Amino acid sequence: MFKKLINWFSGNQKDASSPSSMGGIFGKMTPESLCGIDPSKMTREEIKNVLAQLYKRHNQATGSLNPELREEAEQMLEAIVHCREKYVDSVTP
Repeated sequence: MFKKLINWFSGNQKDASSPSSMGGIFGKMTPESLCGIDPSKMTREEIKNVLAQLYKRHNQATGSLNPELREEAEQMLEAIVHCREKYVDSVTP
C-alpha cells in the first residue's frame, strides 16, 4: 500500500480504470462509496477536496495502536488512492 502512495505522490501511478478490491467489512463496497464521492454529481475539484480531507484523517489513523482502526485506515487509504488516480489524476482539463 505504501508503494501505491509513493507512486501517487511521485506521479508514477498505474492505470486506475481497473476496480479496486476491498476486504473485510469493505468487501461489498466500491472505493467511490467508501469515500463518499459521486463522480456524476461532483466536479473534479470537489472530489479532490473530499479525498484530501479523507486522506488527512485516515493517514493519521494508520499509526494507531488499535489494530482494527489501523486496518480500516489502510483500507480507506487504498480506496482514496484508487479514486484519486481514477477521477483526479487521470482527467485532463
